[in-house]
Amino acid sequence: MQENQQIQKTKKAIAKRFLTQELVQVEVFGRIGKIFCKMGNLSVTGVFCEIISANYMPRSGDLVRVTVNLRSLKKIRTMDAEVIWCKGLGTGLHFLTPELFRQKLTQKSNPQL
Repeated sequence: MQENQQIQKTKKAIAKRFLTQELVQVEVFGRIGKIFCKMGNLSVTGVFCEIISANYMPRSGDLVRVTVNLRSLKKIRTMDAEVIWCKGLGTGLHFLTPELFRQKLTQKSNPQL
């Protein structure tokens, strides 16, 4: 019974994902250049991206800015995120609130704080 309850809690914690093929640009803070990717799926908490072209690979813990050009809507959306994992050409990004992003950026630039 407990195991079943744990599985149910885990399922509820996972945000619903939407499949997409939108192109995105990822910029890693503290590095020069852009990483060009294609989104595989998108949720309210993050995004899975497949890297198409890059001069360097993002690393787990990197803070990034994700820019999505929604051509069909004629809109551009920008979100700050943290790289949670990287495997091959795939990377998982978790969206950050502006406040949490500032905190993490400050910690990276001043590790003794």
